[in-house]
Amino acid sequence: MNTPKALSHDELLTLFSDKGMSVSEGDSFIFQHINYYKLKNIAKPLAINLGKGKLSYEGLKFKDIIKRYYQDKDLRIFLLHAIEEVEISIKANFANILGERYGAFGYLDFSTWCNKEKTTKEYICQQEFLVKEALLGSLKRMSYNLNSNQENFNEEGSPTVWIAFDLLTLGMIVKMLDMLSEKNLTRLASIYGCTNNELISWLKCIYFIRNICAHNGNLIDIKVRKKPKVRLPWYDNIVYHEIEGAKKATNRFAIVLLIIMELVRQINPTYDWGYLKQTINKICIDDKRAILMGFQSKEKVESLL
Repeated sequence: MNTPKALSHDELLTLFSDKGMSVSEGDSFIFQHINYYKLKNIAKPLAINLGKGKLSYEGLKFKDIIKRYYQDKDLRIFLLHAIEEVEISIKANFANILGERYGAFGYLDFSTWCNKEKTTKEYICQQEFLVKEALLGSLKRMSYNLNSNQENFNEEGSPTVWIAFDLLTLGMIVKMLDMLSEKNLTRLASIYGCTNNELISWLKCIYFIRNICAHNGNLIDIKVRKKPKVRLPWYDNIVYHEIEGAKKATNRFAIVLLIIMELVRQINPTYDWGYLKQTINKICIDDKRAILMGFQSKEKVESLL
């Protein structure tokens, strides 16, 4: 087995040009700041598959790959802004539901609000412990002093549900919602005009996408691992396949966008989609690029936002 060796910036650029990509003098400077493999992943969907793992970049320009890289960056930034609307709203409404029904500190006893038919006693206890530990850790790291009002904390130092849910990560909130009793979940889902299954499915998808955005992943070419619930009207805009009479929706970016748009419109009907719209339109310059993101066509992209 040959051990990979370090390559110069010029040698890295040659890896692209040797496969047919058009490059210019000075392009190699980009590798001073952007990882070769990140650019390779950005270029791969546009390449010609020759089989047996071989690709051809014939017809592609290196400058266009760099442009696509920065479009992906803009897409992550603007989508994360919309996701934040959902995250803040979900936390606030979830906290209000538990606070009104079980009191300021009732959330700490998971057995009171969990769906016991869906979750085991052991799992409930495990998640309760993890949440309490996470909260105490978050409070220790806070840059401002929440302890100024002792009424907001119980004898163990745990905060009220309204403070707690603002401190918890979206991942923890989604796990808690997945354990929530049907009655409480129905109340929360009704705020967003969706079913219980839709809400949980959508939030799991958003949590996955949020991590992609926050950790500089490739969002343009994303494929969600578990397909979320899809509404029938969405099939008018997205790529899908029919298998034995049933429609199977795309697992690419288009479905993610439709979910986030649906939830954000329930939260803030006047939300400004301008920057996100501009970015998506710049990426989907033709039907081929639109289909790569899971849209039926460039025209569908333009009509959606």
